[in-house]
Amino acid sequence: MPKTEVLRAYRFALDPSGAERAALSRYAGACRWAYNYALARKTRAHQAWADRRSAYLEAGLSEAEAKERIRADGAELTDRIKVWDHHRKTLTLTGADKPPLPAMQSPAGQEALVRRLAAARADAAGTSSERELLAEGRAMVNALKAQAFTAGFRTPTAIDTSALWRMDRDLPQQEGGSPWWREVNVYCFTSGFDRAQAAWKNWQDSLAGRRAGQRHGYPRFKKKGHTESFTLFHDVKRPIIRLESYRRLVMPGLGSIRIHDSGKRLARLVERGQAVIQSVTVTRGGHRWYASVLAKVQQDVPVLWEHVHDDGTRTSYLSRTQAEKAADNGGHVEQIGRPTARQRAGGLVGVGLGSHYLAALSSPLDPADPATALVQHPRLLADSLAKLSKAQRAMSRCQQGSGRWSKATAGVSRIHQQITVRRASFLHGLSKKLATGFTHVAIEDLDITALTTSAKGTRDKPGKNVKAQARFNRHLLDAGLGSLRKKLAYKTAWYGSQLVVLDQGEPVTATCAKCKERNPSSDPSCSTFHCPSCGAAVHRHENSTANIVDAAHRKLTTVASDRGETQNARRATASPGARKAPGKGH
Repeated sequence: MPKTEVLRAYRFALDPSGAERAALSRYAGACRWAYNYALARKTRAHQAWADRRSAYLEAGLSEAEAKERIRADGAELTDRIKVWDHHRKTLTLTGADKPPLPAMQSPAGQEALVRRLAAARADAAGTSSERELLAEGRAMVNALKAQAFTAGFRTPTAIDTSALWRMDRDLPQQEGGSPWWREVNVYCFTSGFDRAQAAWKNWQDSLAGRRAGQRHGYPRFKKKGHTESFTLFHDVKRPIIRLESYRRLVMPGLGSIRIHDSGKRLARLVERGQAVIQSVTVTRGGHRWYASVLAKVQQDVPVLWEHVHDDGTRTSYLSRTQAEKAADNGGHVEQIGRPTARQRAGGLVGVGLGSHYLAALSSPLDPADPATALVQHPRLLADSLAKLSKAQRAMSRCQQGSGRWSKATAGVSRIHQQITVRRASFLHGLSKKLATGFTHVAIEDLDITALTTSAKGTRDKPGKNVKAQARFNRHLLDAGLGSLRKKLAYKTAWYGSQLVVLDQGEPVTATCAKCKERNPSSDPSCSTFHCPSCGAAVHRHENSTANIVDAAHRKLTTVASDRGETQNARRATASPGARKAPGKGH
């Protein structure tokens, strides 16, 4: 089997003592504080930019003209930042005995500043003044950036926020500082800044239409008591994050903490040199603390896709889509290895995700047991509703903020966490069986948000069957169909199979699998599909999965796969040498 390097996360349930729990909460609180600190900086800068834009719009300028005027207003300050930042980077590289940056082209109006800084570097070369000059350059860059943020000319990145925080961290707490920062690992703050940057980018991409899915709202500040999480890093050449024996995990600043399950699998990979730990993310879920250890693992995979460049160099990819995307600029794609015998025997499977069954398969998971073609819903939330309702009623009777209320809230969180863990375990098992048992796994591109939209309506136009729709939504969300698709996406790449996602709106439920005629009036709630054209009457799930398989085959051949001829819209071979039947085109 070919071998490649993949990022894998190993999740362990921690078993901390009382003091260790307090330390974990303190670390998570520092990460939350850093997130809110960075978000506040970004929000103030964005608000200043919005105020400038509103002033120009009220003056009669268009949206594009207002944005161009703001860029022109901040051009001089931006150029000064570039000059001072180049000066700082040059001194940093010189102090590290690395080749300096090439001389920068002087921005308009900054020639005198460029010459003055170059002369200062030349005078301080090889002397102790270089360190003082570097400190001055760093302070000047941070001061100019802070001025640009306040004026609304730019938004601070995670690196900018980290630099500003280092200037303010020793100030009193009343002045926005964090004098307690030495009590926790500094990476708690770094991870908070990174998460704020990711949240800000998600909002901007969603606003600009670059991010698919539900529209993201403006990033919100995190409250104490909600999701507690933080990430710690280390130098992989001098690792601090490691497994001490098979039952204890060592983390920087926290020491050795016992884990519930065994870490033998990861520990042995590290001992053999097949895994290198990169970071650890600690999260509280309900009454448990979990540690997700991210590692680079040398893993055997049945199928590997290589992009062969024009010069003969090869780059490996786990998925064919990634390799073909890289080949758009030149080169070609080659397949290394092949699926396992079990996958080749299974072939392509169509998976119909729905409400009656969690998954209806065109081929059973176990060839010896035809009943495995239908995967029942685990109904984890439905089975725990009575216990959950009782816990929520007990919580509602307590005064918010009291000790009893905290205990009752913890009880509700514990039930939700148990449901989440059981659902994840079930979906992990199902996704692995699908990824290891078939060469291709075909699913529909379901819009879960649209399917679970509330039917309540408005006061003027109330909805119909609101209770029935609410039960359906709860049942569908309990299945975790979106989580199943995410697990299939990376597990199919790990185990050498391919995930085929049909185009959204593919009429698999309203099309007859035999004659391929559509029946728009077909009732989805009816268990039998009746075709008015050919008179076929088959089980609806059998008809849907057959259509999914047929649509997946068309999708695979349409994208010029390495098997078979490409088909046109009439499902005829589109090869130039193929002989066309009369009346089938010119």
